[in-house]
Amino acid sequence: MRVKRSKNLDDIGARLREVRIENRLTQKEMAKIISMTPGSVGALENNLYTPNYDVLRLLKKRLHVSYDYLLDGEKGDNVFLRQENEHLKKEVARLTKIVDKLLK
Repeated sequence: MRVKRSKNLDDIGARLREVRIENRLTQKEMAKIISMTPGSVGALENNLYTPNYDVLRLLKKRLHVSYDYLLDGEKGDNVFLRQENEHLKKEVARLTKIVDKLLK
């Protein structure tokens, strides 16, 4: 039985580029994050090859992007992760203020 390659998977390079630009990273900076060379990042973005699980895992962990978004373009989880991240930043700021008041 032959498995069809998802058309969405063909757009993974564009999504990788979008994630990189959205995070204001150069290809060199992105390469450092995912332990690759800048040329390899360019090859990924141009769909010359598909990222392996380790690369996807690093992107998910370090850039807070979901597997669903990277693989299928599903934005629901990606937005949720960003909203959760923003909520956590606000909560840390709130708690920092409380601690600062207690220490004065």
